[in-house]
Amino acid sequence: MANNTDALLTPSMPHSPQAEQAVLGSMLIDADCVKDVMDKLQAQDFYLRTNREIFETIYHMFVYSQPIDGVTVAGELEKNGLYNDNTRSYLLQLMEVTPTSANVMEYVRIVQDKALMRQVASAAAGITAMAGSRRAADLRHPPWPQRPGHGDGGHGAGRRDEPVGRAVR
Repeated sequence: MANNTDALLTPSMPHSPQAEQAVLGSMLIDADCVKDVMDKLQAQDFYLRTNREIFETIYHMFVYSQPIDGVTVAGELEKNGLYNDNTRSYLLQLMEVTPTSANVMEYVRIVQDKALMRQVASAAAGITAMAGSRRAADLRHPPWPQRPGHGDGGHGAGRRDEPVGRAVR
């Protein structure tokens, strides 16, 4: 079992708790921005589980045209079994740390950027694990899409030994 020192030495994945909180706080203080946020973010873009659960709750309320504010979201979290002793204070904190929803799309961009960075880090870890397995078969069939002519043994268009003119035709 890892000790507390090990946890401190383990780097966390890219995320911005402040931006995640500002997005959620914006939606709680201004229901008019919810549609714009829903068009840009998905639950998995939130790194922190609590924030992801709150976002999912707001999303479901939005889909069913329910009113969205601190009180209604708290009620929905409670109904879904996600409410605990800290929920009300955390929702209040989200609204307090967000002075205005005017910058919500900037907060959204930060959350998107961090989610993309996590996806890249995850893909890199997968590639490193495949390369570390030292099995050529793992490397011949990677889990990402291949471009024509790459990874097919040179049988696709644009082979390196083919003149450019023939490859373009």
